Amino acid sequence: MEKRLRNLWLIVLSCIIIYGGLVLYCISSNKQKIQESIYDDWYHAYVIETTNGAYVNAGTKTKKVALSESQGYGMVITALAAEKGYATEARFDRLMQYYFANRRSATSSLMKWKQTTLKKKWQFVDSNNATDGDLDIAYSFILAAKLWPDNAASYKQAASDLLADIKAENYNAETGVLTVGNWATEDQTMRYLFRSSDVMPVYFEEFTRFTNDSFWTTLEETSAQRLLTLSSQHKTGLLPDFAWVTPTETKAVKSKTIATKNDGNYGYNSARMPLRLANSSNATIKKVQKKLLDFFRDQPIVYGGYTLKGKALGDYQSASFSAPILYATNGKQAYSGLHSQEQWVYKYDITGKEYYGDTLKTLVLLQLY
Repeated sequence: MEKRLRNLWLIVLSCIIIYGGLVLYCISSNKQKIQESIYDDWYHAYVIETTNGAYVNAGTKTKKVALSESQGYGMVITALAAEKGYATEARFDRLMQYYFANRRSATSSLMKWKQTTLKKKWQFVDSNNATDGDLDIAYSFILAAKLWPDNAASYKQAASDLLADIKAENYNAETGVLTVGNWATEDQTMRYLFRSSDVMPVYFEEFTRFTNDSFWTTLEETSAQRLLTLSSQHKTGLLPDFAWVTPTETKAVKSKTIATKNDGNYGYNSARMPLRLANSSNATIKKVQKKLLDFFRDQPIVYGGYTLKGKALGDYQSASFSAPILYATNGKQAYSGLHSQEQWVYKYDITGKEYYGDTLKTLVLLQLY
């Protein structure tokens, strides 16, 4: 009798283990299908093929625009998708080809920041670069070198050249942080302009390992201290899109200093900050990130932008703001409620009409599981 009961319990236990394994497999499989589907939808909605490679369209179907920012996102997304088996090296190389075709010059690895149709001809708007886009592109080359060993040497060389030019042309030694572009570095006023979202600690740590150059470690720490100063200026911990950073001062810019009335608010540039600061091992960055997430945890709804004092800029939600928060709170018990709240971003399909939100959503989902 005891032997029969023992065997019965063994059978029941085995069934439970098998069932649990099947449940976990189904959950994992479903997540993979979601990832693959969103990546595929994003790719077909935004990647445009040309004779000089492929670019990510940051404009509309009738007014196409290529940005170094969108190209950087596209190259990182493609590398992440390839790591999971959803994309090919050929797709990455087409995006790389477009980057090479639109560098500032034969002697500069920085990418011209914008191309569009002018006077019925596809051409660049000007030959300056934008620092954030080139940082993503450099990081994508390092990912590619790890993914495709047969061509690792060429990817590593591209990363080395680009990082060297960022260091030479997008850095202000007087303030110890990156400028927003080579044009700003050379301007006596704009060389003090600081874009919060150019601080990418995980990238800087990877760049240090890749180059064996302590410059990137020093840059990370100096940038972290500037963010901490901005964070401490308001109870919310919200960071501005842009700030003035001088040797003696760090403060948010005023409205319409660069582009919009929200230049000094937590707007579409700073929306990336929870994503950019996530997974950093830097203690200062962790402090800045915690205060930022604590603010959002206390909001019944996360809206699309805020003043630095915490007033919502509108009554709408945006994947551009919610997707980075979803990523930053993943696996963190203290923010489990906020994480669940922001999962709304995956209830909607890729629209093909909102490049920024769709792209950040795709970038986050590929790293979430």
